[in-house]
Amino acid sequence: MSGYFLQNQTEAIKAHYEDYGYVVVKNAIPSEKIREFSQVYETFKTSKNYYFLSQDTNQIEKLEVNYQGFIEHSILNPIDLVFQNTFNQAALEIITNPVVSQLLTTLSHCQKHIIWQSMFFDKSTGTVPHQDHYYLDSDPPGNLIACWFALEDIHSDAGAFFVVPKSQKGQLIARNPHIKDFSDHEKYVEQIQTLIQEQNYNLEPMLLEKGSVLFWHPFLIHGAFPNMNPQYSRKSLTAHFLPEGYGRLGQNLPIPIASSNPDILVWKKTIIERLKASIRHLRFQAIYNFRNKQKPVKMEMRSSKY
Repeated sequence: MSGYFLQNQTEAIKAHYEDYGYVVVKNAIPSEKIREFSQVYETFKTSKNYYFLSQDTNQIEKLEVNYQGFIEHSILNPIDLVFQNTFNQAALEIITNPVVSQLLTTLSHCQKHIIWQSMFFDKSTGTVPHQDHYYLDSDPPGNLIACWFALEDIHSDAGAFFVVPKSQKGQLIARNPHIKDFSDHEKYVEQIQTLIQEQNYNLEPMLLEKGSVLFWHPFLIHGAFPNMNPQYSRKSLTAHFLPEGYGRLGQNLPIPIASSNPDILVWKKTIIERLKASIRHLRFQAIYNFRNKQKPVKMEMRSSKY
Protein backbone atom coordinates (compact mmCIF):
# COMPACT_ATOMS: atom_id res chain seq x y z
CA MET A 1 0.00 0.00 0.00
CA SER A 2 1.41 3.39 -1.00
CA GLY A 3 2.75 5.43 1.89
CA TYR A 4 3.22 2.47 4.25
CA PHE A 5 6.75 1.45 5.19
CA LEU A 6 8.80 -0.48 7.73
CA GLN A 7 11.01 1.47 10.12
CA ASN A 8 14.28 0.49 8.41
CA GLN A 9 13.17 1.96 5.05
CA THR A 10 14.46 5.38 6.05
CA GLU A 11 15.13 6.81 2.59
CA ALA A 12 11.68 5.80 1.32
CA ILE A 13 10.07 7.17 4.50
CA LYS A 14 11.73 10.56 4.09
CA ALA A 15 11.02 10.75 0.35
CA HIS A 16 7.32 9.95 0.77
CA TYR A 17 6.92 12.44 3.62
CA GLU A 18 8.54 15.23 1.62
CA ASP A 19 6.48 14.49 -1.50
CA TYR A 20 3.06 13.61 -0.04
CA GLY A 21 3.18 15.38 3.32
CA TYR A 22 2.61 12.22 5.35
CA VAL A 23 3.98 8.72 5.82
CA VAL A 24 2.91 5.61 7.76
CA VAL A 25 5.43 3.38 9.53
CA LYS A 26 4.16 -0.09 10.39
CA ASN A 27 4.95 -1.96 13.62
CA ALA A 28 6.57 1.11 15.16
CA ILE A 29 5.08 0.62 18.64
CA PRO A 30 5.70 -2.70 20.44
CA SER A 31 2.54 -4.69 21.12
CA GLU A 32 3.44 -5.05 24.82
CA LYS A 33 3.44 -1.25 25.24
CA ILE A 34 -0.02 -1.06 23.71
CA ARG A 35 -1.21 -3.92 25.89
CA GLU A 36 0.12 -2.16 29.01
CA PHE A 37 -1.63 1.06 28.01
CA SER A 38 -4.90 -0.78 27.35
CA GLN A 39 -4.82 -2.36 30.80
CA VAL A 40 -4.21 1.00 32.46
CA TYR A 41 -6.93 2.58 30.34
CA GLU A 42 -9.52 0.04 31.51
CA THR A 43 -8.86 1.19 35.08
CA PHE A 44 -8.76 4.87 34.14
CA LYS A 45 -12.16 4.90 32.46
CA THR A 46 -13.83 3.67 35.67
CA SER A 47 -12.77 6.88 37.45
CA LYS A 48 -15.76 8.51 39.10
CA ASN A 49 -16.45 12.24 38.85
CA TYR A 50 -13.32 12.89 36.78
CA TYR A 51 -13.25 15.88 34.45
CA PHE A 52 -10.89 16.81 31.62
CA LEU A 53 -10.44 19.30 28.81
CA SER A 54 -11.56 17.79 25.51
CA GLN A 55 -9.99 18.48 22.13
CA ASP A 56 -13.16 17.91 20.12
CA THR A 57 -15.45 20.32 22.02
CA ASN A 58 -12.76 22.63 23.43
CA GLN A 59 -14.67 22.43 26.72
CA ILE A 60 -14.47 20.63 30.02
CA GLU A 61 -16.10 17.21 29.80
CA LYS A 62 -16.97 14.57 32.39
CA LEU A 63 -15.43 11.14 32.00
CA GLU A 64 -18.41 9.04 30.95
CA VAL A 65 -18.52 5.69 29.20
CA ASN A 66 -21.18 5.09 26.55
CA TYR A 67 -23.33 1.97 26.01
CA GLN A 68 -20.56 0.31 23.99
CA GLY A 69 -18.00 0.96 26.73
CA PHE A 70 -16.15 3.84 25.02
CA ILE A 71 -15.32 7.35 26.22
CA GLU A 72 -17.21 9.68 23.88
CA HIS A 73 -14.89 12.70 23.96
CA SER A 74 -11.23 13.03 23.10
CA ILE A 75 -8.84 13.94 25.91
CA LEU A 76 -6.44 16.84 25.45
CA ASN A 77 -2.92 16.27 26.77
CA PRO A 78 -3.41 12.82 28.35
CA ILE A 79 0.23 12.86 29.49
CA ASP A 80 -0.57 15.79 31.80
CA LEU A 81 -3.78 14.71 33.53
CA VAL A 82 -3.78 15.47 37.25
CA PHE A 83 -4.29 12.61 39.73
CA GLN A 84 -3.75 10.08 36.89
CA ASN A 85 -0.01 9.42 36.93
CA THR A 86 -0.29 5.77 35.86
CA PHE A 87 -2.38 6.64 32.81
CA ASN A 88 -0.10 9.58 31.98
CA GLN A 89 2.99 7.40 32.08
CA ALA A 90 1.46 4.62 29.97
CA ALA A 91 0.57 7.15 27.27
CA LEU A 92 4.00 8.76 27.49
CA GLU A 93 5.72 5.38 27.06
CA ILE A 94 4.07 5.03 23.65
CA ILE A 95 4.64 8.62 22.50
CA THR A 96 8.32 8.60 23.53
CA ASN A 97 9.18 5.16 22.15
CA PRO A 98 12.77 5.08 20.77
CA VAL A 99 11.52 4.10 17.31
CA VAL A 100 9.44 7.30 17.25
CA SER A 101 12.43 9.51 18.10
CA GLN A 102 14.55 7.78 15.44
CA LEU A 103 11.88 8.38 12.81
CA LEU A 104 11.45 12.01 13.87
CA THR A 105 15.19 12.48 13.36
CA THR A 106 14.92 10.89 9.91
CA LEU A 107 12.27 13.46 8.95
CA SER A 108 13.66 16.59 10.63
CA HIS A 109 17.44 15.93 10.83
CA CYS A 110 17.22 17.04 14.48
CA GLN A 111 18.32 14.71 17.26
CA LYS A 112 15.89 15.89 19.93
CA HIS A 113 12.19 16.83 19.81
CA ILE A 114 9.81 18.40 22.32
CA ILE A 115 6.23 17.22 22.83
CA TRP A 116 4.01 20.26 22.35
CA GLN A 117 0.52 18.78 22.50
CA SER A 118 -0.99 15.29 22.81
CA MET A 119 -4.47 13.77 22.56
CA PHE A 120 -6.22 10.47 23.28
CA PHE A 121 -9.20 9.17 21.32
CA ASP A 122 -11.24 6.17 22.37
CA LYS A 123 -13.89 6.86 19.74
CA SER A 124 -13.69 8.96 16.58
CA THR A 125 -15.28 12.37 17.09
CA GLY A 126 -15.32 13.24 13.39
CA THR A 127 -12.74 16.04 13.16
CA VAL A 128 -13.06 18.94 10.72
CA PRO A 129 -10.49 19.13 7.90
CA HIS A 130 -7.69 21.48 8.95
CA GLN A 131 -4.00 22.32 8.78
CA ASP A 132 -2.17 22.17 12.10
CA HIS A 133 -0.40 25.43 11.24
CA TYR A 134 -3.54 27.39 12.18
CA TYR A 135 -3.44 26.02 15.75
CA LEU A 136 0.25 25.37 16.46
CA ASP A 137 3.48 25.34 14.51
CA SER A 138 7.18 25.91 14.79
CA ASP A 139 8.92 29.26 14.37
CA PRO A 140 9.90 29.44 11.55
CA PRO A 141 6.76 27.59 10.36
CA GLY A 142 6.58 24.21 8.69
CA ASN A 143 8.95 22.23 10.91
CA LEU A 144 6.46 20.82 13.42
CA ILE A 145 5.87 17.07 12.99
CA ALA A 146 2.65 15.40 14.13
CA CYS A 147 2.10 11.70 14.85
CA TRP A 148 -1.02 9.55 15.11
CA PHE A 149 -0.57 6.23 16.97
CA ALA A 150 -2.98 3.40 16.16
CA LEU A 151 -3.69 1.44 19.36
CA GLU A 152 -5.91 -1.05 17.53
CA ASP A 153 -6.66 -2.08 13.95
CA ILE A 154 -8.75 0.75 12.50
CA HIS A 155 -12.03 -0.34 10.87
CA SER A 156 -13.40 1.61 7.90
CA ASP A 157 -16.62 2.34 9.84
CA ALA A 158 -14.77 3.56 12.95
CA GLY A 159 -14.31 7.14 11.75
CA ALA A 160 -10.86 6.81 10.24
CA PHE A 161 -8.25 9.54 10.26
CA PHE A 162 -7.86 11.01 6.76
CA VAL A 163 -5.22 13.01 4.88
CA VAL A 164 -5.19 15.02 1.68
CA PRO A 165 -1.97 13.87 -0.04
CA LYS A 166 0.33 16.66 -1.29
CA SER A 167 -1.93 19.40 0.12
CA GLN A 168 1.06 20.67 2.12
CA LYS A 169 2.35 22.03 -1.20
CA GLY A 170 -0.87 23.94 -1.89
CA GLN A 171 -2.47 26.97 -0.28
CA LEU A 172 -1.73 27.58 3.39
CA ILE A 173 -4.48 29.25 5.39
CA ALA A 174 -2.87 30.96 8.37
CA ARG A 175 -4.48 32.40 11.48
CA ASN A 176 -4.55 36.16 11.83
CA PRO A 177 -2.19 36.82 14.79
CA HIS A 178 -4.23 39.89 15.76
CA ILE A 179 -7.38 37.79 16.35
CA LYS A 180 -7.35 36.26 19.82
CA ASP A 181 -8.84 33.05 21.22
CA PHE A 182 -9.47 31.52 17.77
CA SER A 183 -12.59 33.66 17.39
CA ASP A 184 -12.30 33.35 13.59
CA HIS A 185 -12.34 29.55 13.76
CA GLU A 186 -15.68 29.05 11.98
CA LYS A 187 -14.46 31.23 9.13
CA TYR A 188 -11.27 29.17 9.00
CA VAL A 189 -13.17 25.88 8.77
CA GLU A 190 -15.26 27.30 5.91
CA GLN A 191 -12.09 28.41 4.09
CA ILE A 192 -10.59 24.93 4.33
CA GLN A 193 -13.79 23.32 3.08
CA THR A 194 -13.91 25.76 0.16
CA LEU A 195 -10.26 25.01 -0.64
CA ILE A 196 -10.97 21.26 -0.71
CA GLN A 197 -13.86 21.78 -3.12
CA GLU A 198 -12.02 24.20 -5.39
CA GLN A 199 -8.94 21.98 -5.66
CA ASN A 200 -11.02 18.80 -5.91
CA TYR A 201 -8.94 17.32 -3.12
CA ASN A 202 -9.38 13.65 -2.21
CA LEU A 203 -9.75 12.69 1.47
CA GLU A 204 -7.74 9.49 1.86
CA PRO A 205 -8.69 7.32 4.87
CA MET A 206 -5.86 5.93 6.96
CA LEU A 207 -6.86 2.38 7.96
CA LEU A 208 -3.83 1.71 10.10
CA GLU A 209 -2.99 -1.56 11.79
CA LYS A 210 -2.30 -1.64 15.53
CA GLY A 211 1.19 -0.37 16.29
CA SER A 212 1.48 1.74 13.14
CA VAL A 213 2.29 5.45 13.35
CA LEU A 214 1.26 8.16 10.89
CA PHE A 215 3.57 11.17 10.57
CA TRP A 216 2.37 14.36 8.85
CA HIS A 217 3.44 17.89 7.95
CA PRO A 218 1.81 20.92 9.68
CA PHE A 219 0.63 22.31 6.31
CA LEU A 220 -1.11 19.04 5.32
CA ILE A 221 -4.92 19.08 5.33
CA HIS A 222 -6.20 16.24 7.49
CA GLY A 223 -9.04 15.32 9.87
CA ALA A 224 -11.24 12.35 10.72
CA PHE A 225 -14.44 10.89 9.33
CA PRO A 226 -17.41 10.51 11.72
CA ASN A 227 -18.05 7.14 13.31
CA MET A 228 -20.46 5.13 11.13
CA ASN A 229 -20.99 2.18 13.47
CA PRO A 230 -21.11 2.66 17.27
CA GLN A 231 -19.72 -0.82 17.91
CA TYR A 232 -16.30 0.28 16.63
CA SER A 233 -13.86 2.30 18.69
CA ARG A 234 -10.83 4.09 17.26
CA LYS A 235 -8.31 3.97 20.09
CA SER A 236 -5.39 6.20 19.24
CA LEU A 237 -2.96 8.77 20.57
CA THR A 238 -1.80 11.93 18.82
CA ALA A 239 1.31 13.97 19.56
CA HIS A 240 2.86 17.08 18.02
CA PHE A 241 6.64 17.41 18.12
CA LEU A 242 8.76 20.55 17.93
CA PRO A 243 12.37 19.96 16.81
CA GLU A 244 14.79 21.26 19.42
CA GLY A 245 16.20 24.64 18.43
CA TYR A 246 12.96 25.93 16.91
CA GLY A 247 10.59 28.34 18.61
CA ARG A 248 6.81 28.04 19.01
CA LEU A 249 4.91 30.20 16.54
CA GLY A 250 3.31 33.07 18.46
CA GLN A 251 4.10 31.61 21.89
CA ASN A 252 6.90 31.58 24.43
CA LEU A 253 9.09 28.52 24.73
CA PRO A 254 9.00 26.88 28.21
CA ILE A 255 12.03 25.10 29.58
CA PRO A 256 12.09 21.45 28.38
CA ILE A 257 13.34 18.45 30.31
CA ALA A 258 14.00 14.89 29.14
CA SER A 259 11.50 12.05 29.43
CA SER A 260 12.61 8.43 29.82
CA ASN A 261 13.83 8.83 26.25
CA PRO A 262 16.54 11.55 26.25
CA ASP A 263 15.74 12.42 22.64
CA ILE A 264 12.10 13.31 23.37
CA LEU A 265 11.56 16.16 25.79
CA VAL A 266 8.55 17.45 27.74
CA TRP A 267 7.82 20.91 29.13
CA LYS A 268 9.10 21.44 32.66
CA LYS A 269 6.33 22.15 35.18
CA THR A 270 7.22 23.81 38.46
CA ILE A 271 5.65 22.79 41.77
CA ILE A 272 3.51 25.92 41.64
CA GLU A 273 2.30 25.10 38.13
CA ARG A 274 1.40 21.57 39.20
CA LEU A 275 -0.46 22.92 42.24
CA LYS A 276 -2.38 25.34 40.03
CA ALA A 277 -3.30 22.47 37.68
CA SER A 278 -4.65 20.44 40.62
CA ILE A 279 -6.74 23.36 41.88
CA ARG A 280 -7.99 24.03 38.36
CA HIS A 281 -9.13 20.43 38.04
CA LEU A 282 -11.11 20.70 41.27
CA ARG A 283 -12.94 23.66 39.68
CA PHE A 284 -13.77 21.64 36.55
CA GLN A 285 -16.86 20.06 38.10
CA ALA A 286 -18.40 23.43 38.94
CA ILE A 287 -17.59 24.76 35.47
CA TYR A 288 -19.06 21.64 33.85
CA ASN A 289 -22.28 21.89 35.85
CA PHE A 290 -22.72 25.56 34.91
CA ARG A 291 -21.78 25.08 31.27
CA ASN A 292 -24.91 26.78 29.99
CA LYS A 293 -23.66 29.98 31.58
CA GLN A 294 -20.31 29.77 29.80
CA LYS A 295 -19.39 31.77 26.74
CA PRO A 296 -20.14 30.06 23.41
CA VAL A 297 -17.46 27.68 22.17
CA LYS A 298 -15.19 29.35 19.64
CA MET A 299 -13.26 26.30 18.46
CA GLU A 300 -15.57 23.34 17.91
CA MET A 301 -13.59 20.57 16.17
CA ARG A 302 -16.40 18.06 15.50
CA SER A 303 -17.32 18.03 11.83
CA SER A 304 -20.97 17.30 12.68
CA LYS A 305 -21.29 20.84 14.07
CA TYR A 306 -20.61 22.42 10.68
